[in-house]
Amino acid sequence: MPLPARVHALAVEFRGFGIRDSKRNLRSGGNRLRNVLLTSTALFVALGAGHHFTVHAQSDVSDADLTAASGPRVVRLGSASGAGRPVELPLEVYVARVLAGEAEPRAAEGSQRALAIAIRTFAIVNAGRHAREGFDLCDSTHCQVPRAATATTRRATRATTGQVLTRNGTPAEVFYSASCGGYSESAAEVWPGADYPYMPAAPDEMHAEDAPWTLALTLREIEQSLRAAGFQGQLTSISIDGRNVSGRVTRLRLAGLRPDLIAGDRFRGVIGATRVRSTAFTLEPSGESVRLTGRGYGHGVGMCVIGAARRAARGDSAEMILSKYFPGLEITRLAGASAPASTARPAPASIPRPGAASMSRAGIVVNVGGASGITADQLFRVATQAHDDMVAALGSSVAPISIRVHESIDTFRAATNKPWWVSAVSIDTSIDLVPASVLAQREGVEFTLRTAMAEVLVAESLRGRPAWVRVGAARYFGRGTRTNQASGAVRCPSDAELNLAVSAAAQRDAESRAEACFAREYARTGDWRAVR
Repeated sequence: MPLPARVHALAVEFRGFGIRDSKRNLRSGGNRLRNVLLTSTALFVALGAGHHFTVHAQSDVSDADLTAASGPRVVRLGSASGAGRPVELPLEVYVARVLAGEAEPRAAEGSQRALAIAIRTFAIVNAGRHAREGFDLCDSTHCQVPRAATATTRRATRATTGQVLTRNGTPAEVFYSASCGGYSESAAEVWPGADYPYMPAAPDEMHAEDAPWTLALTLREIEQSLRAAGFQGQLTSISIDGRNVSGRVTRLRLAGLRPDLIAGDRFRGVIGATRVRSTAFTLEPSGESVRLTGRGYGHGVGMCVIGAARRAARGDSAEMILSKYFPGLEITRLAGASAPASTARPAPASIPRPGAASMSRAGIVVNVGGASGITADQLFRVATQAHDDMVAALGSSVAPISIRVHESIDTFRAATNKPWWVSAVSIDTSIDLVPASVLAQREGVEFTLRTAMAEVLVAESLRGRPAWVRVGAARYFGRGTRTNQASGAVRCPSDAELNLAVSAAAQRDAESRAEACFAREYARTGDWRAVR
């Protein structure tokens, strides 16, 4: 029987105080329940035999409350599909909405609060991740997935207002996934070059009774997906070629295809992350088909959402859960954030955020991270010269061109989804670069920027050609000196060799062959637009 509207408006389902738990939980929660009844707006509605009662355990938290608690902090949220315009949300409103999208719906309070802190930390650290698209974070799993906030997610957000995970006083890069399947993953295994010692590969005892997932695929299905990603040839067999300490697949051997290796996480992405739920799987061939049997869902790095929910169900607090999944990090409140009245916390430390600088002139926009190793003025001078040189060499120009030098390899990886060994990414008229200090150890700021600029300028004319044509043209003109032409025996790289390389050495080899192949065909045609 539903409550009268007048009563329902004042009451919420009484959860989190042991009413549905064991007698032990009822006893341990007694003092807490008594305090709530004395200090909260509590309402018991007796409706006679056979009916239920509901308790308003605490005042509902509204979006207006979260907006006030956010202060000046906002998140510019954009659509991953490109539909609609970005919206600006107060930080705590954003956290409550993402918590509704990412948390176990009926998870206990400790899990909700722990994930709220992780979500807020991710948002702070990754602000500007989609800067070139004009917003901070997208609404897909590339960033975090928001849904309509609930009373539960608003309460968990308000209870943790301003709290983030820090390392040495600075907000830490943190990750979480749906289920680690019994063994969390090291970040470096998923994103080569990442250095997060507080997210190690470690067993998680909360998954002992999880049922495995299975997936049957034909070799033809796999081949079609790999061909769409740029592989060439005919797949005759597939096998696991390597595993890491957590037992996840690091490489698969693809007999009959070129290249004949693919990283485990790349394979998952090519087949579909909702089909191959994780890289923690075994593979059994059977004629023209294979059967995958696996555990977990997601990359497995950092906090396990399902594991956290099970820990909270047994009574673990948010602090206990976070210390399990992020050992060595501390919970700190952002400077200026207002603490809930019920939460006693020490005075927060101010969180330093490195500044950024930007310049815009003559159709070139540059943005430099605070610790990127180059000033905006220096970058602008190099970019202007590179642009003028490439326009003269190619007879082609586009504007405006935006260039962003990231403050770290981690922010570059997060924005581009490329491994650590990639130095630059050019998409449409935007260029992302790793820090200048890193470029100085590779091919240098000038050559990298000239190559990226050339790729932007040739992209439209070479659209629809194999990737080696575009990459080869960019490196050929970016170098500015004559490149040795490929002999007839040199094989031009497939798209997959350039876009899905399994190592830095494989990437360099593919790019070198792309440049040599382009030089050969350019010498033959005399027109870079005619190379195909």
